[in-house]
Amino acid sequence: MIGGIFNNAASLSALERWQSTITQNLASSAVAGFKKSSFAIESDDRKKMENNPQDVSAARYSLGVPTRTSSINFAPGEIRPSGKQTDFAITGPGFFQVQGENGENLYTRDGEFQINNENTLVTKNGLPVLGDGGPITIDPDQGPLVVAKDGSISQGDNLLGRMALYEFEDADSLKRVEGGFFTPEGQDPELVENAMITQGAVEGSNVSPMAEMVNLIAVARAYEASHRAMTSHDDLASKAIQTLGSPTA
Repeated sequence: MIGGIFNNAASLSALERWQSTITQNLASSAVAGFKKSSFAIESDDRKKMENNPQDVSAARYSLGVPTRTSSINFAPGEIRPSGKQTDFAITGPGFFQVQGENGENLYTRDGEFQINNENTLVTKNGLPVLGDGGPITIDPDQGPLVVAKDGSISQGDNLLGRMALYEFEDADSLKRVEGGFFTPEGQDPELVENAMITQGAVEGSNVSPMAEMVNLIAVARAYEASHRAMTSHDDLASKAIQTLGSPTA
C-alpha cells in the first residue's frame, strides 16, 4: 500500500512535468522555427527487466517508479511565404548561426531577421546573424539584399559573402537556451555543404496545437486517475492501521 502511494505520487509529479512541456509547446506554436519538446513516461520495471532479463526479482520487488524523459523534436515545420527580404527559411538540415551577447555562437531555425540601426542583419532579439565572414552588414545605397538558395549574399553586383548553415552529428544533445536558440554542448558544428535557403519565407513551428490539446486532455485524465488511486491506497493504509492497532477482545 505504501508502495502504491509512492508510485502514484511519482506519477503525479511526472504528469505535472508533462503538462508543463505541453504548455510550453502551445505557447510557442506560433514562433517561427520553434521545435517542440517531446515527453515520455515509462515504468522503471521495464528498464530493470531490459538490463537484467534473467533476474525476475529486479521487477518483482521493484516499486515500479515511473521515469520521465524529454527530448527536442527537430522535425521541420511548414515553410510559409512572407514577402519580407529579411525573412529566411531553411529547407533540409541546418541552423543559422548567430552571435550571443557574450560572444558565443548560438544556433536557430528562426529566420525572421531584420536590419538594425547599424545596417547589420540581426535576429528579433537583436543578435547579429553570422555569415562566413562574421556579422552581415549591408549598404542601404547599394540596393536590396538578395540571398540565393545556396546562401550567397549580394547587393546589386556586390557579393557580400555567404549565409552559412551548420548541422551537428548528434542533434539530440543540443541544449535549448533562452530566446529560442540552441547551444551545441561541446560539439563542433559542421558546415552544411548543400545549403537550401528560401528568401522571403519563414519556417513555422513543428507544433500541432490540436495534438497538444489532445495530450493535455490525456494528462488531465491520467492525473485524476493517479490521484484517485493514491487516495484509495491512503484509505486502505489508514484502515489497516486502525484494524491492526485496535485492542483485541
